[in-house]
Amino acid sequence: MDEEQRTFLRIPTNLHGRMRFLSSGKELQLFREAPITSTSVSSMDLKAAGVNEALISALQAMDRKLDMLIGIHSQDSLQEDFPHLLEVVEISGAGVKIACAYPLTIGQHVEVVITMTQLPVRLAGALARVVREETLDGRQIWALDFTRIRDRDLETIVQFVFQTQRDELRVKKWEQHS
Repeated sequence: MDEEQRTFLRIPTNLHGRMRFLSSGKELQLFREAPITSTSVSSMDLKAAGVNEALISALQAMDRKLDMLIGIHSQDSLQEDFPHLLEVVEISGAGVKIACAYPLTIGQHVEVVITMTQLPVRLAGALARVVREETLDGRQIWALDFTRIRDRDLETIVQFVFQTQRDELRVKKWEQHS
């Protein structure tokens, strides 16, 4: 693992998530987020159908609120299946570093679900294996390598990493011009 060859950018972060312990690395992934589909009607379609602008705005606001309520309900049901809280201090497409209140062991298999965004709620899940224990600012940190991750969840994580990097570059550029 010391000769690790990284193919994903790893960034520091402060995300929250949940975890469940697995009895082996052969268990199936429990978390499954519904795919993002484009079943909603676009505002352009509604305008073309002659729907009033005010009604379109009201329908879009209602759609956003329903998405938020569904997301909150999803978070509540996650607590039953994933009873352990965790904090993600570093993330990449290959794995995460977490802090949690529960003792882990090297080689232990877990499933993690990470809250990538809160509004709208966007989650990413993966099966992982504990590969290392570290200390960061006096806290016990566990490095987890993803052993199984769906393409959609991997894409969500990679997009998050790149967006975070872009945001940091913009802030640095802004600070240089101030």
